[in-house]
Amino acid sequence: MKSARLVVFLCALALIGAGMGYVLSHWLNQPQDTNLSASAMPERSLERSSIAPRSDESLGLVQGRLTPSIQFPKNAVNGELVMQFESREDYDAYLTALASKGLKPLGTMDRLLALRIQSDMAYRLNPNDYSAQLDFSYEIRQPLPTTEIPPEALASLKGFGATAKQIVGGLVEGDGSGVLVAVLDSGLQEHSQFNEVSIDRIDSVGAGIDGEGSEHGTSVASIILGSEGIAPNTDLLAIRVLDAKGIGNSYLVADGIVQATDMGAQIINLSLAAYNDSSLLRQAVSYAHSQGVLLVAAAGNDGYNQIAYPAAYENVIAVTAVDASGRQAIFPNQSTKIDIAAPGVSILTANEERGLVSFTGTSAAAPFVTGTLASLLSSDVSMTATQAVDTIKSYLNEAGSAGEDAAYGDGVIDWNRIRERDTSGVMDLALADIHLDPSALPGTTMPIEVTVQNRGTQWTAVSTLEVVINGGEPVTFTVASLGPGLITTRNVYTQVPAEGSEERFTISARVIPENLNDDVRLENNSKGAYYQAK
Repeated sequence: MKSARLVVFLCALALIGAGMGYVLSHWLNQPQDTNLSASAMPERSLERSSIAPRSDESLGLVQGRLTPSIQFPKNAVNGELVMQFESREDYDAYLTALASKGLKPLGTMDRLLALRIQSDMAYRLNPNDYSAQLDFSYEIRQPLPTTEIPPEALASLKGFGATAKQIVGGLVEGDGSGVLVAVLDSGLQEHSQFNEVSIDRIDSVGAGIDGEGSEHGTSVASIILGSEGIAPNTDLLAIRVLDAKGIGNSYLVADGIVQATDMGAQIINLSLAAYNDSSLLRQAVSYAHSQGVLLVAAAGNDGYNQIAYPAAYENVIAVTAVDASGRQAIFPNQSTKIDIAAPGVSILTANEERGLVSFTGTSAAAPFVTGTLASLLSSDVSMTATQAVDTIKSYLNEAGSAGEDAAYGDGVIDWNRIRERDTSGVMDLALADIHLDPSALPGTTMPIEVTVQNRGTQWTAVSTLEVVINGGEPVTFTVASLGPGLITTRNVYTQVPAEGSEERFTISARVIPENLNDDVRLENNSKGAYYQAK
């Protein structure tokens, strides 16, 4: 991962000189100034989660079986266990036996033959006698802002300061009609943006669907649907699985996924995070996927080199966040399991009946993908879930190092390209990114990777790439003809500033089409950055 010997600062030259600072102190849907200023962005050294792997033998569970004492691991819900049965006969027999003793489970999940029980029940009625596997229920919460990133780095992020509808530029394709999206979150407030939305509500935590702490879920939903959402006429199933503090558990989320699937949801949005693998949650994800349901989840905001669950599970679309300049937003977790990058800095979302609030995080990024999927599915009833995902992924903008990477996944979502995919003759040659390997050592000569992408629908002619370092003479490359969506890279070499020198170097690049007048978006033909070692 990132070298501990070098902190690399990256910032688009277009951002240099902006003056307003950005503060995340009111992250959880509190009104905030959405005018963000530019300063240097450090390539942060990401640490692996401090959560240790679970050793069942040390916890009073041996291969899922009960032993004389139970020690609850970090992030497990104290006093609770999850039971899963091998057969319905054993499942029903255990429920009957509990009832005969006047005991009731905390929760039942018939579909997955699972129970949520108080741990002392396991000693009063031994699960080992019913071929039951035991596990813990783990804390899941709405992703929180990390406190480890310097404020000046966060201040470098460029906020969108707009609603999802404004960011996307209107309808992508369909308006969401006929599509049911489930949002498993902290509930839903009444708001004028949802006046025309068909909503079903389930409260799994007893806090009231619109009770205290429901702001997070409201913001998430308003990105997907409603008058300022991406697919405004989408039907909503709001399932509250997080309490007033934004905390839930893996059992409730698994149960919510199963409920949403059985109620006909086509897409499930999961803007929540945990760092413990739950076998029950994994099975719920597999069940939903087997029924053709799309699951979209936030990667998490802790800056780790691993993404959170459920985003980390196979068959879940993991989404990270970028700012308005298309840069990775510093705080997201990084992993090659990330699929898509989407807007996640200062999104204006629904809050308190008619108000708006600035919403930041991978929690904001995930519903951009969910809303886009709803739009695509509603526009073509014959489109499958897989085809909808493939459509988005086929038109992502390259970012970071060439190809899939841990910061951006497969790339940044681009709604113009999705809309134009069936329009012939679109010429859009773009300077995709300027990338310095974050492991570059101070004082050494390293390559800087400059990537060009054809974002149009026709082959490009031969073009010219110019790269300028520290205001020197341009280094010129010839870029051969590129097919739609394809990328090409060129390397330029320069010396990385010595550690502690506070020296920096600037780099700018532009790609020049053979005929400038044919390019529909000249604004994406150039990019600049600076790097600094400290």
